[in-house]
Amino acid sequence: MTVHPPGLSSQLFVPLEEKLTGDSELIRFDIRGHGSSSAGDGNLSLALIAEDMRLLLDELGEETTYLCSYGSGSFPLLTALLAYPERFKGGILINGTAGYTDFASHARLQATFVSSVLAPKDPIAYKSAQSEAGNRAEFQSLYADVLQGDSAKWREYTTACLGSPLKKRLSQIRQPMLIMYGAEDRVSLRYASELKRLPNREYYAIEGASKQLLTRHPETIAFIMSQWIDKQEHPELADTFEERSALLEELVTHGAAEGHPEDYHSLQ
Repeated sequence: MTVHPPGLSSQLFVPLEEKLTGDSELIRFDIRGHGSSSAGDGNLSLALIAEDMRLLLDELGEETTYLCSYGSGSFPLLTALLAYPERFKGGILINGTAGYTDFASHARLQATFVSSVLAPKDPIAYKSAQSEAGNRAEFQSLYADVLQGDSAKWREYTTACLGSPLKKRLSQIRQPMLIMYGAEDRVSLRYASELKRLPNREYYAIEGASKQLLTRHPETIAFIMSQWIDKQEHPELADTFEERSALLEELVTHGAAEGHPEDYHSLQ
């Protein structure tokens, strides 16, 4: 199940969805007041988003699933893993974090909040879509989808992310975690490194990548996701040395590498 950042929608995951192969498939979830989801009642909080994800599983007749987030979608993902460990088997964080401390990232989220109060919805939707789309067709599709949303809910979601205390609770998350980040993105490197408090984690770097991982590198991300989920679902199929070497070689052909972000910090 996908989890998008404030002011965007699940349309962001379409390029990834198109590249997934095998048994892997995405449940694209629009948070309240985003994309095609109605605003609903009550203030939008991380706990409410997590509950909505659980209720969607009930509606679909699914017992369990993995969660996959992009950017600040990591906040409700981590919240859901803590709240419903029996329903969410693990998390996939793409450029994720448990708390923004650098000025630029914090300012971007704050700008979403301020804009949703002062500016018309159209220019906010335009800027959000433009910042993530990889080409004109993706921009038009994402912009149209984002424009359906409710700017008040964008503001509430942003507020929930900015005020999150999740960094203090990372050690409580026992589910397996896949952490992907752009090897050329210094900010994402730092935040990925801070996720080392997650007890059961695995890191992969997208070589030569910085921003727009979902739209510019969907094939690489899809490959990493699929092999990681297969490994979680079939733990009895332990890697031999030869199998592991073959996988690492295949990762290179897909423009990825297994490795802790601190390894990349030392090279920069």
